[in-house]
Amino acid sequence: MSIPYALDFTEDPAPEAWIAVPILEGRGADRQRRKWAKKCAELRWGLEPEGPSDKSQVKELARVLEGFSEQFPQRIPMQHLFAYAPDLRRDLVPFFFYAVDSQGPVEQVLDTLVQRNEPGAAQDPQIVDFTTDNLGKGLRSIRHFVPKGGEALCMSVNYGWRVDSHGIDLSMRTISDDLGWVSANIEAFDEFARNMKVVNPNDIAVD
Repeated sequence: MSIPYALDFTEDPAPEAWIAVPILEGRGADRQRRKWAKKCAELRWGLEPEGPSDKSQVKELARVLEGFSEQFPQRIPMQHLFAYAPDLRRDLVPFFFYAVDSQGPVEQVLDTLVQRNEPGAAQDPQIVDFTTDNLGKGLRSIRHFVPKGGEALCMSVNYGWRVDSHGIDLSMRTISDDLGWVSANIEAFDEFARNMKVVNPNDIAVD
């Protein structure tokens, strides 16, 4: 599927915290994915003041990043994928992005994007306005639920915007069972989202 939009930022995300994960398809994708994951793991560990204690830590991060790039796009509809990785002692937190052409009343669409009425919630989602200068009218929800077939309580953090400048409805979402860690990092997620903007893919400079 072609991607009708790209993501850019008014301020570059901290490289030690946010990793843009490629979604690769077609011939040679596995090789490209391995090569990217190896290089990215080396660069990310290079940002740590003391570096890795041994090469196995770099290899493990590369394995995780390769798994993110390969497995998540097969299971979850998305056009962009980021990993939140400020602390390499913890599991990386994936963020999925998906957009469709804007359709219907904005309030109803935003409620759907942040799963206001999605069945299975352990309690009513916590929903706040999340309109930004870059993206326009939006909402953010924190939702607790037990996944189908699971036992542990999970939480999702869901953002949704109607981006009138590009005629799309955009969602940004993560899911985790590490409730304390995710809850403690909501402000970092919010800052990332506020700096985000939608641009034409042709306007993204390639280094």
